[in-house]
Amino acid sequence: MAALPGAEAAGTFLGRWVNRTLREGVLTSGALLFTIPYFRLFNQVRVQGDEVLDTLPRRNVIFVSNHQTYFLEAVAFFDLVYLRHEFPLDDPVLRFSAAEETMRMNPLTWLMKAAGGVTLKRRHREGGQAVNRPVDLEGVRRIIEAIHDGWLLHFPTGTTRRGAPVRPGMARLLHEARAIVVPVRVGGFRRLLFFKQLPGRLFRRCRISVRRPMDLTAFYDAPFTEEAGEEVRLRVENEIYGRTMKSSELPAN
Repeated sequence: MAALPGAEAAGTFLGRWVNRTLREGVLTSGALLFTIPYFRLFNQVRVQGDEVLDTLPRRNVIFVSNHQTYFLEAVAFFDLVYLRHEFPLDDPVLRFSAAEETMRMNPLTWLMKAAGGVTLKRRHREGGQAVNRPVDLEGVRRIIEAIHDGWLLHFPTGTTRRGAPVRPGMARLLHEARAIVVPVRVGGFRRLLFFKQLPGRLFRRCRISVRRPMDLTAFYDAPFTEEAGEEVRLRVENEIYGRTMKSSELPAN
């Protein structure tokens, strides 16, 4: 028997309310128990260019960043948006992208997902092994939906490996989302890791540099081509690494 439209609407509303309440609870408790002590008292995160945040619309913005740890730079970026700049937790709704396998690791990763993780199955890697599978279209849909609903912190290399190239599908994702693209460069977060991806080192300095939004008007206005996509991919790569050379010539950061 099909569910009544009113019941479906009520279920959707209830689900959204639960997700919002859980997200706000995780963010608030995480800030008090971890973010403020770890990034303010025991370590230092220097931020440059964050005045850009106040000029951005509250929806349809994607921050593209290099990737050093599974979660620390994402946590520090949440701290930047919600604590330093005092944006409301629901305006903008900030999320971050993560590999689906990473978000299934343990209860901590489940909490990170509740705080704003948007999962995507990686085409090229799973469980530390190289794979080759079709594009996760459902994951792409979630990514684009997160962009349109608010702000998304995205790691277009898909790995924490030093100097890794931006994945080829990044440009097509941007063309479909037609979002404002803000490059972000992070540094020093690897030095916070005590064992594998476990943080614990103290009295270190990290940095976040927020760049000016990229001008992609011509790219968005024209039909997508592989040549135009490759040009945008390299532009994103150069922005997040602070390089002017091709990906094959990038040194380790």
